[in-house]
Amino acid sequence: MLPVVRSGLSAASQEIAVITNNIANASSLGFKRSNANFSDVYTEMSDVRNADRVGNGVRQESPRRNHSQGSLILTGNALDLGMNGQGMFILNTLEKLGELSYTRNGAINVREDGKLVNSDGIAYLDVNGQDISLPFQILNQEGKQQSLSEVKVTAEGFLRATYGINNYVTIAQIGLARFADETQLKSIGDNIFTATPESGEATIGAGKDFGFGKINAGSLEASNTDITAELTLLLRAQQAFNGSAKMMQADADVTRRLMDT
Repeated sequence: MLPVVRSGLSAASQEIAVITNNIANASSLGFKRSNANFSDVYTEMSDVRNADRVGNGVRQESPRRNHSQGSLILTGNALDLGMNGQGMFILNTLEKLGELSYTRNGAINVREDGKLVNSDGIAYLDVNGQDISLPFQILNQEGKQQSLSEVKVTAEGFLRATYGINNYVTIAQIGLARFADETQLKSIGDNIFTATPESGEATIGAGKDFGFGKINAGSLEASNTDITAELTLLLRAQQAFNGSAKMMQADADVTRRLMDT
């Protein structure tokens, strides 16, 4: 009896941890909630004639991320990019991790040297795997210097800049990646992921390519966590934990009484 109760306590604790992590990251851009997974454990059939199986607790399995689309929050900033579809932005973490990483957070900052980076200073890559740099000034055909006046990003991911009044320049096309099974990507924190053998290698493309979705400039993807649903699950998990704890206390009381007699 005690091992069964312990498995129930452990399972409830894991579910509470997963749910509280979802709630804590409900306001994180591009965050993907996870589900706690369990499977029933049975003993050998106790009665061959009736083929009855006796429950022997639960087995914990690795939490599974849900990569469903989060809602898009309008910001109006030209370099805030929300993804509508499966595509993920590519980050240049080769020097830091020895491999590229991927994110749904499209809150792009412009460094002093013009490079497009995330909040941690990691560069976004274009479809050719190159860092993206946005010049603040260029020379026009007459050799005159013109300053950056406007930036736009299309649904296909083309970064287009305007210099002066009407000098339009396409700087780069923002790269996207997708995977055979994005739920198997490895999380390294801050809603950044790396590929695994289970997720498959990244397929590189761009906005509006088949299977990638499109880029929505002036918006950011919110977490796909529903606070109301998570609180309901949390209450259920807490009740399961309390029930298992009471069963363990009852089992301990019975054992103590038997030892005292």
